[in-house]
This record gives sequence, C-alpha cells and structure tokens, in this order.
Amino acid sequence: MAENRRRSARERKVNPKYANDGWDKGTLRLLRESSESSGSSPDEAAEAEELDTDLRVRAVKARSGGDASSADGDDVSMASAAVSKSSDVDTPDEDEEENATLASDEDADAGDAPRRRNRRLPRSAISTTAHSRGLPSGHQSSGKSSVYHLTFGPDIEDLHDVLQARDTWLNGRDITLPSRATLSAAHASEKPVGDTDNAPTSTANSLVDPPTDHQILTPIGNDELYAKYLLQDKPSHSVVLGLWGGQQLFPLEYCSPLDFGQAWPKASSLDQAQMPTSQEHYHEGWLLNVGERVQCLGWAPGQDGVQYLAIVTRCTSTQRNLAAGEEDIRPAFHPSPPYPSAIQIWAFQTQPTKVTGIRTLSMRTMPRLAVVIGTDWGNIRHIKWRPPPAPSTSPGHETSQHIGHLGILSTDGHVRILTIPFPPSTSPLTLHADRAGLTIPPPPNTLFTSLTFATPTDLILGCADGSIHIFDLVDPSPTPHLTHDQHNTYILSLCAATPSSLSHFIASTSATGELTLTDLRSPEQDRVSVARACFPAKDLVFAPFTRTFITTLDRAGNTHTESSSATFIVAHHLRHFPTTHRIAKLPEHTGAATALAGSYQHPCILVGNARGQVFATNYLRKIMPHRRNDPRSKPGAIAWLQKVCEYDWRPERPSTVHASAKGQTGDTIDLYHGHDTRRGVSRFHEGFKPDKVDFGITTNPKKKIDKQDLGAAEPIFEEENAVTALEWNPNHSCAGFAAMGWGSGILRIQDLAHDME
Repeated sequence: MAENRRRSARERKVNPKYANDGWDKGTLRLLRESSESSGSSPDEAAEAEELDTDLRVRAVKARSGGDASSADGDDVSMASAAVSKSSDVDTPDEDEEENATLASDEDADAGDAPRRRNRRLPRSAISTTAHSRGLPSGHQSSGKSSVYHLTFGPDIEDLHDVLQARDTWLNGRDITLPSRATLSAAHASEKPVGDTDNAPTSTANSLVDPPTDHQILTPIGNDELYAKYLLQDKPSHSVVLGLWGGQQLFPLEYCSPLDFGQAWPKASSLDQAQMPTSQEHYHEGWLLNVGERVQCLGWAPGQDGVQYLAIVTRCTSTQRNLAAGEEDIRPAFHPSPPYPSAIQIWAFQTQPTKVTGIRTLSMRTMPRLAVVIGTDWGNIRHIKWRPPPAPSTSPGHETSQHIGHLGILSTDGHVRILTIPFPPSTSPLTLHADRAGLTIPPPPNTLFTSLTFATPTDLILGCADGSIHIFDLVDPSPTPHLTHDQHNTYILSLCAATPSSLSHFIASTSATGELTLTDLRSPEQDRVSVARACFPAKDLVFAPFTRTFITTLDRAGNTHTESSSATFIVAHHLRHFPTTHRIAKLPEHTGAATALAGSYQHPCILVGNARGQVFATNYLRKIMPHRRNDPRSKPGAIAWLQKVCEYDWRPERPSTVHASAKGQTGDTIDLYHGHDTRRGVSRFHEGFKPDKVDFGITTNPKKKIDKQDLGAAEPIFEEENAVTALEWNPNHSCAGFAAMGWGSGILRIQDLAHDME
C-alpha cells in the first residue's frame, strides 16, 4: 500500500509552530514504544511531525472511504517516511468533493501564520433534495460578460431579450419616457419582448363562449343607475390649469371630460388667430371627474383603434347604507354586505401619427362613457383584463362582439369574470350584472384578496389566510387544481412573470411586508422569501425585458431612517431575488409611494406618491451592467427621474360645502372605510425637466444640527391628494397612453410618448 502512494522529491521542512502542538514528552514516548516501526528513535521534533502526519493520513483515509483498520499496521511507517518527503496531492475540483486533500507545507517559509484547512463534507452528507435558490449577485466580478451570465442566464435564449432591450431602449431620447420612434423600432424587431405562447390556441379561445353563455346582464334606466350605482348628486369639480403665474380656473362636471390642453396654447397658434379646436398645444390630454376615489384602472388589451379604459371607484357611505346586513368587526378578513358599485368603461378615440404603427389620442373627439355595469357584490377592490390569445389565432367574432373578459375581485370574497360587450351606439350602455359568466366562491373561513392571470386560461388568487389557489378557466367547475400556503397572513398583491415563458414564477407580498417568489412547478421546495422591515406595498409589477419584479421600499425599509425620509423604487431579479437593486429615489418629504405601473411594451415605469406627484423613469439605465471607467457606457449608467405632473387639492370653504357632505365629516366617520371624498379645488403643475437619480444622503452642516428636531418626521397629506391608481396601455400602437387617478376622483389620461430626438 505504501509503495503505491505518490511521493514528492522535495525536501520537507518542519514547521516549528506545529512541532509540539498539543503533545507532551510522555505521550510521545508512549506512542513511540507502541509503534511497530523499526529504526532509531527520533527526537521530539521528529516525533511531533511524525504524529501530525499520521493523524492527517488517517483523516484522509476516513474521508476517502478507505479501510482504517488495514492502515493500523503501517500508518506509522508511512508517517516516518513522510518526514523527509512532503505530500504532493493536488487539490481536486468541485466535482471530486469525495476525495480529501492534504495541506501543503510549501508556504511554511512565508511565516508562522496558521493555514486554513479544507474541511469539505462528503457528498453523502449533503441532502439529495436540496435546491439552489439563487446565484451570486455578480457585482464583485470585473467582467461584464460574467455579470450578464449570472444575472440573466448563460444561454442565448436568456440573453436575447436583455441585449435587444439594451440596444433599443438606452438611447438618450428614452431616459424617462418612451419615444414614438423607439416604440416603432421595437415593434419592428423580429421577436417582441415577452413573446410566448402561454396556452394552446384552442384552449385559450375556448374561454370565449362559457362566460358569455352563463352571464346575465339586464338593462337599467338612468334613474336607477344614478340613484344606486353612481353618484346621485353629480358633484362638479373645479380645476386650475396653465402656466405658472397665469393659470386659469376650469369647471369640470361629473362624468364629463375636459381637454386640459386649452390652458397650454402655443404662441404661434395665438398669433395666427386660429379656431380653438384646431390650435396646437404644448400638452394634450383629457381630465375626467368620477366624483369618488379612484380604486383601480385597467386598459382593455387587444384594441388597435378605439381604446377602452375600465374605471372603478370606491363605494360611498350612502351606497353602503343601501345594503342589507351588518359588517363584521374585522371587515378585512370577512365578507362584506352586498354594497352596490359600478364599473365604468370609457372609450377614447385615437388617430395615427407620423411614425409607422403608432397612434395618439384624438383631441377632436371627446371621450365618452361607453358601458356602465352595476353590481351588488360589495366594494370592488381589483380588476384585471384577461390576456388575449395570439392575434393571428383569435376568432373574428371575439373582436367584433366583446371588448374583453374582465376579472373582478370584490369585498364579498368572490372572484367573477364578466364579458364586456361593445356598445351598440354612441349612447352609454347601462346594464346590471345579475349573474357573472364565471363565479369563484372563496374557501371556507377566508376570502380572496388579490388576483392575477398567469396565462389566458390560468387564474391565480390570493386569500386572507396567506394561501394561493390556481384555477383553470376552461374547467367549468370552480375547483382549484393547485393550492399552496404562500404566506402566514393577508396577501396584498400577486404578480406572475408574464408575458414570458416563465409564467410559473409567482411573486407576492403579504401584510407583514414579506416578499416571496415561488415556482409553481414545485412550490414546497422552490420558494424564497425576502423579509423587509417596511410597510407592505400593494403594487408589484413584472418587467419582461430583464425578468425583474419591481416594487417600492418606503423609509422604514432603508438603512438611513434618521437621515432620509425618501421612498425607493427597487427591483428583484428572477435569478437574484433576495438581492435588492435600487432603481430610483423619490424626493424627500413627499410621502410614501402609493401607486406603481409598468409596461410590457417599454421599460419606462410610473410611480405616484401621497403628495400627488407622478414620476417616470427608465429602469434599464440602473439595471443594465456597465463599466464605470468605460466612456462609451457612461451615458447608460446615469439614471434620470422626471416629474410628469404635480397635483394639489384643497377642500372648499365650509360655507360652500354641500349639505349631504357635512354629516360625513363629523363624529360618525367610518374608521375602516374612512370619509367620503370631499368637495374641493384641484390644481395641476407640469412641464418639469428630468433630474439625475442620486441615492446619496443629504447631510446638513454641523452648525444646523443643534437646531434640528431629533425626532424623525413624517409628512402628512390629505387623502384626496394622493395618487391612487396608475396604468399603462398594454397595446403596442398606444403604448404611450397613461391613466392616472387621484383620491379626489380626478383622472388624467395623456399620451406620454414624444417625438423628440
């Protein structure tokens, strides 16, 4: 056995640090007497080195699976021979973890510093069911190629969308908002971002008939519509618009549009004395007054001409009093009485632009209220349009008879799917939903709290008890084919990695602030959680360009709470989900981020805060890897944040408050629902330039520290002043359309795409 071992011809030098380490002379003498080796007795230093080598050889044999008993007879002789010959065993690769290594003494001359020994565990000690939950972040690597492979994937298919987005969207004209030229170029590419067939064509198209056949929609009159489902008093609103120092007051009636471009005429148009309808404006768009807090928004997908926007407002106290039954003491975890509420579908006309395939809002045709559907399902919390199947395989009757399929989640705990019909004429189509096309009841002792579509036929629902349920919409029975305990408490939001081939990845947030990513193919094992010390965020969006989930992080979640009160926009890569990448930083003392929106057509995101401000940024400029010393990539390394508009709201004077609103501001305020939206006056500011994103901490001079308040202050704003809903248009031809809603019931619809180079 000893003859077969590899021996080194190098002279072995004794390390005096380990010569007599842990052994006295008596112990060494007993070991020498019991040894079977022949020859003269070595000195104490040689004995110590012999015993040390003996112990290491025994450890090697034990780890390599050799017979330890067979080595008892010749282990000392091998150790004696090893005194003059050092070990030359090479360190194995990672694939040879079962082979042990011997620490080389070659570096002993460098000093007496202790050497770090390799203590690898045998492969048998590692569980065969262990799963990898991410990869190193790659930021410590110096090469961009390795960072790309670690972050986005090593295959060509993994890097295709990322490299295409980098070459398309890192232009100077797209630093905050998309340009029409880039939108057209992105659409002309061979493979659009996120292009995938998530469901078979026959399966996706089979969903068209069942909801239409089972649902019952009955017409209702305007008197019943306004008395029960809309606001009966039809509150008006006043809006201040225009340049700073020359703003004007415009009246805005209930459920009526207003062209806010009237306050921004170009000087050339004024000189030519043209008609107001044909004047050119610096800013163009529409304002709507829906009278109550905007709860949620949704653009109908698959439309190229007229664009349809679904709007849901919060139930008023008068509507809650119309419902029979009492609300539970814990209304967030129990079904509510059947409050009356309404879903408004507004139609916006579009017109072509000079850029091929891109359309814009038509300012010559006013938007109209196309469809109103009254429901008795409680307060509607979430709406979501079902993703359409591939346009080339869609049947013609679907696009000619129905706007789309709308998923609705209400406070009675149920989830329903309605097929929204096209209006037969220009007058509003007023209907009452007696029965939905598909109704999914909640599980026992809980209720549904969030919803999302993974594919056109797969619906994922979250519950108040922390569980998620996946339904196949083709199956007529409302039974989930997968149930998983995702969180321990209330699920606030769900987001699937769609549109992409990774729709089986689901990200979710709970009321505890926990952020979780789960692979539905093996939800018990492939799951990673990120505990965040912050208030829970209700907005979670997926960006298919880099396979990234984007959310917000308030001041309670940053590491400089005492010196910074700003809110951050952060990203979590699919392969590095526990790692937080900061995208943008909102201004100080502007409140928490209350709304977030992302698009599948471009990498520009919108974020709104409690102060009423709406910001835009191109998140790719912070996500894409770059070299700091490379001047060619320096423009891509700078991120910009632009304020789209700033909204101010103030209540009317007490003498002008309507009589019906006085009783709502007294001592009878509902602590859970809050007070109804108050009458007030709104003002818009716009025309802001982009600013560089700076994550640094603003510090004051030392002489001002003593004058500052040591307590951490949090700004407070009126409830009507906050941004409550944001939504990008998902259709490519109108990808620049954005809908913004505030707590005062004011909506702003604007085409944010531009023609600047």
